[in-house]
Parts: sequence; C-alpha cells; structure tokens
Amino acid sequence: MSSASFTYTVFTEPALARTAFAALVAREPEALSVVASVTEGLVADPARGVGPRWWAGTDEAGEVVAAFMHTPPRHLHIAYATPEQGRGLAALLADSHDTLPGAGGLREPTEAFADEWVTRTGVTATVSMEIGRFDLPVRPRIPFEVPGGFRVATTADAHVVDQWHQQFYEAIDGPGALASSLDRHLALGRVGLWVHDGRPVSMAYASPVNGGVTRVSGVWTPPELRGRGYASGVVAALSSARQDAGESCILYTDLANPTSNAIYQAMGYRRVGDNVDFTFTA
Repeated sequence: MSSASFTYTVFTEPALARTAFAALVAREPEALSVVASVTEGLVADPARGVGPRWWAGTDEAGEVVAAFMHTPPRHLHIAYATPEQGRGLAALLADSHDTLPGAGGLREPTEAFADEWVTRTGVTATVSMEIGRFDLPVRPRIPFEVPGGFRVATTADAHVVDQWHQQFYEAIDGPGALASSLDRHLALGRVGLWVHDGRPVSMAYASPVNGGVTRVSGVWTPPELRGRGYASGVVAALSSARQDAGESCILYTDLANPTSNAIYQAMGYRRVGDNVDFTFTA
C-alpha cells in the first residue's frame, strides 16, 4: 500500500526484515528491541515461527520510519509509528480481510490501530495489559540483603531454564502457551541464575544486543521461593553484567503490578515509555 508520502512494504523472510529495519534499529534501539531480537532469533532458526510478517513504513524520502511485526499466534506488535501510520496499517490489513487476535506496542499508534480496526471489522477491542518500558541509566543497586549469589547459566542448566521459561510464558499468556527456546541465549551466556544453598532459585535472561541495547526478560522465581529478594538479585546482577559488557539495559513490566514496578525503580530503572496491548474478539 502507498500514498503520496508513505508506503508499507511487507516482508515474510526474517533476513530481509532485519536488513530493512537496520537503520531504524540503530536510531531507536529501545523501541525496536522486541522486533530486532525476535527477527534475529528467526534468522538463526526459521523453524521457531510459522507465518511471520513484518511491515516497514517508508516516507517520501525512502527512509524506513515505522516498524510492525506479527509472529502468530501472538498479537501484532507495533514497535514504532505515528498514530496516523498505525491507522494506515489497520486499514490496509482490514481491507485485505486479514484476521488478528490482537495488537500491542507503543501506546498512541497501537490505540489508533485498534480504533481503526474496530471501525472497519466490527470486532471488540479490550485492553489486556498496560506495560511500562524502563531503562537503566545508573548502576543497579539492591537496597536490602539477598541471600545467595549470581552466576551465568550454562547448557548444564538447560532443564531448569527451559522449565522455568515455560512457566513464565504460561503465567503471562495462559496455560498451553509455548515458550520459545533459550538455547541460543544459553550458548551466548545471556541467562542468569540466582543460586542459594547450592541450587538455582531464580532466573532472568538478556536478549542478544541490538543497537547497543539488551532487554532483560523472563524473570522467574518459583512461587514457593518468592518473597526473599531472589528476583531482585538476579535482575540487578544480570543488568550489571550486561553493563560491564558495554550494553544498555531495558525491561518491560505490567503496570498493574505495583510490586515489580517499585522493585525495578528502587534498583535504578526508570520508566521512559508506555505500551498497551489489545485483544480483539468478534
């Protein structure tokens, strides 16, 4: 689809999408973190996704200025766009009789996309989550003592890492949600464990770096081990390790969870952006 000043180009090959978004990732690495890391993962292992699509929005000068991604069965991800560009893609997909389970991403263009989608398709859009984006401009700190210590996970930890990552996904997306593999993260030394009394008690991982930015995610402590500061310990230590490697850290949190938001802010993370996620129902 094109207009006098704006064009949407769709890609179905991850390597082509990576090339198309490279300059925008370099300019807006925090906003493009999810697109960049997911795309890199699909380049490395195309079997991870079925039917992925990316849309690059190009202005009249030929510069990519907007980024959208859909990796079924997840919701469409609106990484970077104006509200007008969000509405434009919704119109394009609705006119093509596309179907979507939902849309999430940067608040204003995602709200505009959802409004246009509802108008054109007659579905109902319900806010399923409001999300804060946080960066880390300082060295992380923990204002209390946490028993145990940090270590980088190895392939020998794959069983517990896979088990906890699956539990994390099901907690976010519901029973039956299938977690992506962390084998690549393990091989690159990007999964951290907090260990107490000789056994892992909490985990987190950092996405491969893109544009100098890594995203800390997958923070998980088994329910019976919570309330002891283990998650704070692993996030702070993993963030410090990535800073030592010359990377900038970001993370996303559910704004409906005041406990985790307070913990991350006490650690030194600061809220720098808002995302929203909509579920579409007939």
